[in-house]
Amino acid sequence: MKRLLLISFGSLVNLVLVAASANAAGISVDAGLTPAEDRWIFRTQVRYMQRKNDPTAAGRRMKTYAYPFILAYGVRPDLTLMVRQTLKDQKSFMSGSSSRNTDLEDLFVLGKYKLYRRNTPDYTFGIASTLGVEFPTGSDPFTSETWDLQPGVYTSWRSGPWATDFNIAYTWNGFADKGEGGLNPGDELSLDWALAYQFSFGEKSRVSLAPVLELSYKKIGSDRLSSDDVENTGESVFYLSPGIKFTLSSFILEALVQIPVWQDQEGSQLERDMTVIFGARYMF
Repeated sequence: MKRLLLISFGSLVNLVLVAASANAAGISVDAGLTPAEDRWIFRTQVRYMQRKNDPTAAGRRMKTYAYPFILAYGVRPDLTLMVRQTLKDQKSFMSGSSSRNTDLEDLFVLGKYKLYRRNTPDYTFGIASTLGVEFPTGSDPFTSETWDLQPGVYTSWRSGPWATDFNIAYTWNGFADKGEGGLNPGDELSLDWALAYQFSFGEKSRVSLAPVLELSYKKIGSDRLSSDDVENTGESVFYLSPGIKFTLSSFILEALVQIPVWQDQEGSQLERDMTVIFGARYMF
């Protein structure tokens, strides 16, 4: 009964994966972080992003550095809780002038709980669901000013040196309220798939190198004011992302380049350019 209640309310869900060195878990998402019971994983990244190709004559462009800090805790073998706080530094250019903002984004809390796991001599397969809540704690212009709910599903498959993960998440922005002036940010759909092949070194395989390939799709709906769509909001983008992971026991270094191979912005918005991610994680 307890498990049914957790599932029915989209409660905190997670899948117990195999050892971290064999974890394909996408570099661009946090859903794969799975510390053992009563252990922690600390993860931090540097993300560099650009927007350019202004369709207007204003010459707009934007450069952003984001520094997410994630802490995950293994409550039980089947339950993980994590929190993410991101510092963002953003510089905007328009008509020969520029402006800069540096501050914190909204606080995000995520829970994961195991739904299904199958172990065989040839492979390991698991399914989990996730539930995240974003609190409007950030500063302008990096806060949505709304309480946001993010349910999702996470799957993993392992066979020898091969590992793959798939994550789907839907962000219901403003599920409990609306932003300033009644503005409701558009909901978001995210699909992320990662494939990795692990090369292990040493007798106990404490050292490994894993090339990673990710495919990601994000659909952001238009903002809503009353019952009307807000102009120049909403977009869709598809990324092809090569990357690599280096693992030494409980320590992982990772790098990824997200290349937008297709995108569609509503109205006169800036296009997304490449995103470069460097990160590190440590389990203790």
